[in-house]
This record gives sequence, C-alpha cells and structure tokens, in this order.
Amino acid sequence: MPAGLSDRVGPLVGSRRPPGRIASATLSDPQVNLGIRHLTQELRGSGDSFPGRTAAREAFGARRPVSSYVVTNERKRVLLTGATGAIGSQLAPALREAYDLRMIDVKDNDRDGHALDGVEIFDLVERSDGEVVDLFTGLDAIVHCGYLQPTSETGSYADERRNLDMTERIYRLGVAAGVRRVVAASTNQAAKWYERPWLAGRIDRVTPHDYPKPDTFYGWAKVAYESLGFLYACGSLGSSLEVVQLRIVVPREVDAGAFADRPLASYLRDITGYISQRDLQQLFIKSVDAASIDDQFGVPFQIFYGVSDNARTFWSITNAREVIGYAPEDDSEVRFADDIARMLARG
Repeated sequence: MPAGLSDRVGPLVGSRRPPGRIASATLSDPQVNLGIRHLTQELRGSGDSFPGRTAAREAFGARRPVSSYVVTNERKRVLLTGATGAIGSQLAPALREAYDLRMIDVKDNDRDGHALDGVEIFDLVERSDGEVVDLFTGLDAIVHCGYLQPTSETGSYADERRNLDMTERIYRLGVAAGVRRVVAASTNQAAKWYERPWLAGRIDRVTPHDYPKPDTFYGWAKVAYESLGFLYACGSLGSSLEVVQLRIVVPREVDAGAFADRPLASYLRDITGYISQRDLQQLFIKSVDAASIDDQFGVPFQIFYGVSDNARTFWSITNAREVIGYAPEDDSEVRFADDIARMLARG
C-alpha cells in the first residue's frame, strides 16, 4: 500500500469499524463512492505516480476533510438496556462516567422504588422495528441487561422465549443500525448443572469453553442468547456484529444470615461466585472498550464468567484476563473474612 494511503482509507475499507467514533459518511454518498473507487484503483497503481491520487483527494475533500473519516477520541455512544434492574443499576454510574450514555427500561424506578435519573421508558419487545432502529442509530455499543420477569413462579419456556425474542431484536436491528458491539448480561445459569459434580467433588473448574448445561428454562434461554450471538458474530448473515456474553454469578453482597438454615456448601458457593460492584463495572467497560474480541478463528465473539479475584475458585476467568485485560480488585475471602470464619466454625 502506498505510504499514507491507509490513513485516508481508514474505516471505510473492511467489514467492521475499528474502535472509536467515526464521522457520518455512508456508502450511498456519491462523493464517498467516487473516492473509494479512486482509492481502490490507486491500490493497484504505483504510489504517487498514479493519477487517481489527486481525484481521490478531491472527491473526499469536496465536502469535508479526509481526517473526518478516521477514528476520533470522542466518547463512545452506548445504550444501556434494563437500566433499573439488578445489574443495570450497578453499572449505570460507571457507564455514565465512561461514555455518552443513554438508558432505557420498561420502568424508571429500581427494585426499592427509587427513581433513576435519565432512564427513558422504552419497550424493546412492543416497539416497531423502525422505532428500535432509530433508537440504535449512531451507537457504538449496546450493553444489554434488559429482562422480562416470568409470569409464573418457576418460569417456563413461554416466559423465557419473550426474552430470547427481545435479544434477537437487539442483534438483528443493531446490525441494521450499524452498531458495532453488543455486550450482554448472561449468567452462570447457562452451565449451572456443572455445580452438581463440583459440589460432589468430581470436578474443580468450569470454563466458558465447556459445553453449556443449563438446568432451568432461564439458563436455557441464556444459552440460546449466546448461540444466537455467535450466529450474528460469525458473518454468515452478512455484516459481523461483535458480541460479548458475560456470565455473571453472584452480583451482590453475600449475607451470611440468609444461610442460617442452609448447608455450608450453599454459602461457600456464593462466596466462590461473588463479584463486587467495581469488578462488575470493570468487566463490562473492558468488554465495551477492548480493541479486539476475536476468538482464535477470528470471530468477534467471547463468553466470560463474571466473578471477582476470589481465593475460592470454580468459574474460570482466565480468558477474560487474556482477551480484555480484566483485572478484578476484590476477593470474597477478604471481603467476608469474619463471616466465613463463623460459617466454617458452624459447619
């Protein structure tokens, strides 16, 4: 490639945009198309001697400088769905600080009835495709924490199918709107069955690469989100959407009093799966910001477990450390040391 040419081609060449914001230029713009044709011809030429260089400069410079087509340092535009939920409400403060954030949910108050400033009422299931595309247009990433609560006590296929349909719309209409990346709140429930042999002492670790084995419809639905996300990421449907699935385990403070009449193993399970709020925020932000989330085959898709740097381990976070630089700061063994000592003494 002639020297300096890559800077001018920038994000207009290739199937996926690089990180950061890109000024609004579409392939339907005749001047942009003209510039691309000349630049394509120039790639086949011999550097500065090729006459297409001047024409390309003129085509791109007619309405805006070439630099407006390259990555800028603007804050990413991010949408948070399910902003008032258990996960979304913990993420909101950090996401507001990091990004140009927009928040939506089907209600504007949290579980305690407190109103959250800046949350827009928007139903991703009931709104039309056109309305959803309008909402998504101009976004760099969607952090999807939206969830429709089941109508039955135990949950059912029909309950969870609504959530699967909502997630499918986010993938499909996100692609249509030009969204680069979706970071979705999944759950350890996608592979919860593995806790049975773990508690029986038959296995020591579960990784995101182990075959998913849910034991509830809720877990099944999360597996379906993940599988569908890979479909949109692998490129077989056309444009490749970057997808990260975060299998969150215990995103709350562990109250030993709640386990007074329960087996010690149940308490230690939550200690093992604990993730602090600041580690949860870091995990999501690094999933949004990572320059690349490509897997070993070049597919922009990852599944990470969401736990802190706990001394007691079962859910592996090795790939999150390696791929996005996740560096959790907290350890449940330290955070709950006194409670753990009392519970172990109780037996």
